[in-house]
Amino acid sequence: MRWAALLAAGGLVLAGCGAGGASDSGGDVHPEQSQATQSAQSESEAGSAREGGGDDSRAGADQSAAAKDSSGKSSGYKAPTDAHIARTASLSITVEDIEQGAAKVRSEARSAGGYVSQEDSRTATSEGGRSWAEITVTVPVDELDRTTNDLAEIGEVTKRAGSAEDLTSQYTDTTARVKTKTKAVERLRTLIDSTDDLDQIVTLEDELATREADLESMVSQQKSLEKRTATAPITVSLTTEATEVEETEEDATGFLAGLSGGWDAFTGALTVGLTVLGAITPFAVTGLVLLAPVAWWARRRRGVSAS
Repeated sequence: MRWAALLAAGGLVLAGCGAGGASDSGGDVHPEQSQATQSAQSESEAGSAREGGGDDSRAGADQSAAAKDSSGKSSGYKAPTDAHIARTASLSITVEDIEQGAAKVRSEARSAGGYVSQEDSRTATSEGGRSWAEITVTVPVDELDRTTNDLAEIGEVTKRAGSAEDLTSQYTDTTARVKTKTKAVERLRTLIDSTDDLDQIVTLEDELATREADLESMVSQQKSLEKRTATAPITVSLTTEATEVEETEEDATGFLAGLSGGWDAFTGALTVGLTVLGAITPFAVTGLVLLAPVAWWARRRRGVSAS
């Protein structure tokens, strides 16, 4: 028992000396090494944050699957509340009047809290041609289905289509990158404020400008994804039905057809003759007025010569 007590006391003394040595050595770390360590830790934390975002998404999917399995049945797919889905729709509608149809499309967009993002139209210039218009309206994604159904009441729907694109993973990754770059910019600003070395300040400011440009690009991408998932475009193509042109029989035969053709030829020839007569009448009258005295003088001279 005495030997055991002595061994235990010796172990405690050796442990205390080791701890003191480690504490002393920790106080001799250079500032540059401490700064490098902090940078490495920051990058490690940023990587953990990005990986954590992916783990959270996978964990949410696993929880949904677990909930489905535990219930034993599924009532249909339901998107998670944090999902980011980009949706679009298109309609081809036949209407009686293009202008009235286009006005109804604009009205439906305003009532849904949206706006007209693009419009193009053309009116038929030939008899029997079709007029058409293509209008793209952008509405809140929650109003997409209702607005599409309301637009379908404008006329006869000939084609209807829709699409959906899941941007959840892309949005999650972009958000994580924005957070990481924001922290990096803040750390650089703190280092610039805390240093008095001019060369180091210039180097840090160049790095800060690069990081801020990257951050602005990522924020712009994040806002674009938010807009794509918060609003939905609907492309509406409006057309009118082609007007039927009455066709006449070219090879008509029979007495009535001959009579009609002969009468048309007679009236045509009469019209031509009257046109020609009207054209030469002024010349004929002028000739008679000029030639009448000459003819009278010539006749009188022949009479005198004969006597």
